[in-house]
Amino acid sequence: MSFSWQGASGRWYEFEVARAKRAWEPVGGIYMFVKPGDLPTMEAGGPTCLYLAQTASFAESLARHDAWGAAQSLGAAEIHLLVVHDPAKRALIEQDIWKSHTPILNRQQARPAAMQMGAVSGAAAVSPQQPYRGYGGAVA
Repeated sequence: MSFSWQGASGRWYEFEVARAKRAWEPVGGIYMFVKPGDLPTMEAGGPTCLYLAQTASFAESLARHDAWGAAQSLGAAEIHLLVVHDPAKRALIEQDIWKSHTPILNRQQARPAAMQMGAVSGAAAVSPQQPYRGYGGAVA
């Protein structure tokens, strides 16, 4: 089974869809942790990319991934894979897709360096972002 994702450039990329734990290939490529869409109608929208990354080896990166637990808690049930052997091409494709989808578990990476916690801008450090305190002051 496969699914095509569109990058910000307008180009489409066809990913293999893996739904079960398996032995991962020791090849490079791009992978996504994905929350499936509402099949068969897709009325609630299509699949949602929750995390996106590239790797030199699926076998090394996917054997025990730190973000998989967080992705599962957000509804991820699939891993989408695109084999790309060339590291430079892999980086370009990853950025193209990332600019189009900005997965929720990658958003910390999207913030400018000066906004990252602990980053120093000029002579003054930027203070860490405060947690959202919703209505009534409870941490959400």
